[in-house]
Amino acid sequence: MRNLFNFIIRNSHWLVAILLVAFSFYLVFAQNAYQRSVYLTSANHVTGWLYTVSGNVSSFFLLKKNNQELMARNAQLEKELHAGIAQIDSLHTDEMIGINAFMPDSANHVQFGFIPAEVVNLSFSGVNNFITINKGRNQGIKPDMGVISQRGVVGVVANVSANFAVVIPVIHSKFRLSARLKHSENYGSLSWDGRNIREAQIQELPRHEMFRKGDTVLTSFSRIFPRNLIIGCVSSIGRSKDDNFNTFNVELATDFYTLQDVLVIDDRFYEEQKALEEMFQQ
Repeated sequence: MRNLFNFIIRNSHWLVAILLVAFSFYLVFAQNAYQRSVYLTSANHVTGWLYTVSGNVSSFFLLKKNNQELMARNAQLEKELHAGIAQIDSLHTDEMIGINAFMPDSANHVQFGFIPAEVVNLSFSGVNNFITINKGRNQGIKPDMGVISQRGVVGVVANVSANFAVVIPVIHSKFRLSARLKHSENYGSLSWDGRNIREAQIQELPRHEMFRKGDTVLTSFSRIFPRNLIIGCVSSIGRSKDDNFNTFNVELATDFYTLQDVLVIDDRFYEEQKALEEMFQQ
């Protein structure tokens, strides 16, 4: 207490000056309408700025949570979309073979589920690129699962640990995928020539295949990906190794430079189909 009194006595002139200045400001703003309006306007500007900064900071910290909720919702919508497509195909098949159409149990036709994940690392150091995501064995991720973004195909899961997985993307020297043009049933093989990270090539399409710049390129027959997922669009004619076939350059729908969130495809019939096909090949 004695130290406090000594501090006040030593600095009494400063304390008196501060009190006098504060009282002067009070008299100025209390007794003059113009100065009072200027003060209130400035105070409102400062308060508004503080509220804006506070809101931006709060939005920044909530952004990750909101993005995770959005990806979970996208995963659910993708699941419902493919379930609806399966139901429509089932009804169409029933009508074609003369069976009375009925609404099937949707639970029995949900082949594909989707697991949201975040990209934690990307390697674009050459032709053997890879992507690391923050979901692994503990979250249901397995090798050979397909990976997509909100725009299109990303790649295939190669290796899995407890909580992480490495994905081989489309832009990898060993990536191959059956693909077709949207307006055609002829399918070819999609691969990457290692030159442009935004462009892949679809090869082995018949020479008579009609070409239009901007044609959508979709997945075709694949054990890993559902049919008709967007890969990209035709940008130009590429170099063909065989005169009997065409090669098209495909501008990829997924922008790997800005890729942050993905959906991993969980095909509940994958193991059954794989075992059956491998048995036939023996």
